[in-house]
Formats: sequence, C-alpha cells, structure tokens
Amino acid sequence: MMITYPRRAFVIVLLAALCLCVPALAAEPASAPASPASRAASTPSTMRQWEEISRRFSEQDVAKWTAREVDGKNCLISPVMERPVGDEINHYRVNVTFEGGQVDVSVLHAGSPILAEALKLPYLHSPFVPATSGQDVAVTSPYSGERCSWIILRPSSDARIHQVNYSCWRAKGTLYGHEARTFDFDGGKLRYRLMYPRDYDPKKAYPLVLSVHGSGGSGSDNAKNMEMVILGTYLFTHYYNDPELACFSIVPQIPGSPDAIPPGYFPKGDKGKPTPPYHSDWAAVNENGWYVQATLALIQSLLKDPSMHIDPDRVYYSGFSLGGKGCWEFLKAGRDVFAGALCGAGWAIGSPAQPVEGVLAERLKLEVQRYKHIPVMIVAGEKDPMMRPGSIAVNKELQAQGGKSTYIEVPGADHVGSNAGAWGQIKNLQWLFQQNRAKNPAPGPDPFPKGEYGNP
Repeated sequence: MMITYPRRAFVIVLLAALCLCVPALAAEPASAPASPASRAASTPSTMRQWEEISRRFSEQDVAKWTAREVDGKNCLISPVMERPVGDEINHYRVNVTFEGGQVDVSVLHAGSPILAEALKLPYLHSPFVPATSGQDVAVTSPYSGERCSWIILRPSSDARIHQVNYSCWRAKGTLYGHEARTFDFDGGKLRYRLMYPRDYDPKKAYPLVLSVHGSGGSGSDNAKNMEMVILGTYLFTHYYNDPELACFSIVPQIPGSPDAIPPGYFPKGDKGKPTPPYHSDWAAVNENGWYVQATLALIQSLLKDPSMHIDPDRVYYSGFSLGGKGCWEFLKAGRDVFAGALCGAGWAIGSPAQPVEGVLAERLKLEVQRYKHIPVMIVAGEKDPMMRPGSIAVNKELQAQGGKSTYIEVPGADHVGSNAGAWGQIKNLQWLFQQNRAKNPAPGPDPFPKGEYGNP
C-alpha cells in the first residue's frame, strides 16, 4: 500500500522573480526494497552515499509509545528515529502485524526531533490510511534535509498490534537524494548536484537527465538549485522507486553573480554576450555562455566516466522558467547531445510575454532549424501570461518545419502551478525516457555554423 498526500496550500517564496516552490508530495510504490547487502554488492564504493536503515518494535514496545491526539483522534506515536545533522532520510516503509479491528498508519517527518513542534505543522505527517496486516505502507516526504521521523498508529479498540517494522532511505549531505559536487571548466567552478539510480547495476546503461532551475535557484550555495520546481526533485520524491525511470540526475547551479563567471565570458568578455532583440536578457543561459558550455562539458565528462555507465543516446534535457528558456539554448549548443527535452514554462526568443512577430519570428525560423530534429514536449499554464505566448510560438514553428513537438497547456495553472503538469504526470516522463538519439533524424545544416552569436 502507498500513501498519496492531498494537494495543500504551501508557502511559496519567489526568489529573483520567476519561480521557487515546494514540489507536490508523492508516495512510493510499496514493493519490497532490495536489502542493503545486495545493493552494496552491486554498487561501486564511490556510489554508496545512501543505505537502508530499519527498526523493529515488539508488542511490548508499542504499548509504551506516546498516546496523543492527532487530527482529533487518539493515536500512538513511536519514539523519534533521529539521524545526525547532515543526514537526510526519506522513502519510509511501515509494516504492522496485528489481529482484529483496524490500524491506520501515518509517518511524521521533520528536520527537528521535537515532537510537539512537528505536530504543529499538519502537512508534516502523511494522511492516515488503513494498514493491511503484514504489508508495507510506503510514504515519501516532499522536503529535503529531514533527519527525524515518527510512526503514528491509530488502532481501533479491538485491534491487537503484535509488531511494527520501520525502514527508510538515508544519506549524508544530500538534498532530494542529490549529493553536492563541483566541476572545473575554463577557469570557473560549476556547482552541481548528482543522483544515482536507486538500484544501480553496473551491467546496465542508464539515461542521464539534466534539470535546469528557474532564476530563483541561481547562486553559489549548491542548494537553491534543488529547491526549485525542477524535474530533479521529482525524480527523487515521485519516481525514485520506478525501475522504468531509473537514471542519473544532474542539477547544475546557474552562477548568481558576474564575479563567478571567468574572463572571456560575458560580462567579462564577448562569449555568450546578449544579442538584442533576439536574446537580450538572461545571459547566463545563452548558448555560448559559460554556464551552458560548462554544463555540456560536464555531461561529456560523465559520459566518459567508466563507473557511471550512462547511455550516450539517452541524455535528456529538462528545465523550468529560466530553465525553460535554457532548453532552446542547450538544444542549439548541444544539437548532437540530447535525445529529447521536456520544457516547462519557458520561451525561445525575445523576452517573456513578448509577441513573437516581425524580426523575432524570422529569426525563430532560423533557430528552429538547428534543433527541430530533437523531440520536445512543451508545457505551459493556461494562466501564465508571461510564458504561454512564447511556448505556443516555438511549438507552432517546430510543427511548421516538421519537428516532433508536443504542446501541453495545463488548465487553470499559473506559472509556478504548471510544473505539476510537466513533471507530475508520469506519462510525460515515460515519453521522455522513450526518446533515443539514435532514432532521431540527423541534425540538418546549421544556419549558424559558428554558433548563435557568429555570422549566419
């Protein structure tokens, strides 16, 4: 059995204008996880940044649990399962063996071990669901960096609990399952996060998914990039246990200060310099800019890493908001790299909300020639006046030139809300993971052989 959280109103903090939110909560499949021993046997030592931890409670142990009302009903709450500061736990499983009556199960998860404080925030415990004796109930938290959890049981008066088994995923220093890394490129340091497939098999080759965040994730902390409405977080909270979506995931952080850009690149040089009126803003994600070039170099480095076994024909792009703008810049710069792309709430040319007409429309025709061979799914919210026009425009041009593109408009969704229509729909992920570079048409002649900022 798995628990799916209801939609809730979360506090959304907008950083640097475009997007930042907490992703929707999700549930794990309730299939039994592989044992820690079997995973360790198949996983290289450099990739063992996580493990399964477990705890068992006897009937006598449960009788000593704290009795307290939760959601207005009498419950039993386990002692806190606490990990050291810097650990992250998630993907909980609770198995209750009982006879008679009914036992409802919930998991309370938080970053602090103080029970009273955690109970003040109702969204920190999963919805109660009736357990089946001897079967797992699986819960996934939507939050990163949590290190404390409690089991909450709501037994009927005629239920007798014999045993409770608990397990969870645990790692050190991760955010949404992604560990912090850096990559040196051309005099600068690219900060990024990396997640491995859950049950890595060195005999298999896995896809690589690139997630580019919105403007609010820019900086140098290698943390805000993971708090955005990006596919990378969903790959951990929603799809981590789905073997069909097993992959490597990288989330590079866009530098938040010009000081982080090395000489030669805009604004310290001409590489990646904005070209009004076509690409007059967001220079950090311009095709020849340092961030795009560093990320493409990182991808090539990972493809060559013999311990990672990445399928070079299954490298996928995903991005939201500013990352949606970045979609088209990356597809131009890496036209022979990506097998497919999922573009959320972005724009391809001009500025957000700017009508694509006149010189912009003519220029877009040339630019689409450069990436029309790459299948793209484009998602925008019905009530997103900034990104919807540009999303429609690039899809229309792709369709006119025979490109394999799909446009999805999320009914009633605003800018941030449209992310659920992109990453929250498993069919979209299944489509993305079916794309294969070897099956795509060969790239056509490049109307900009020297790059977007060279001469046509």
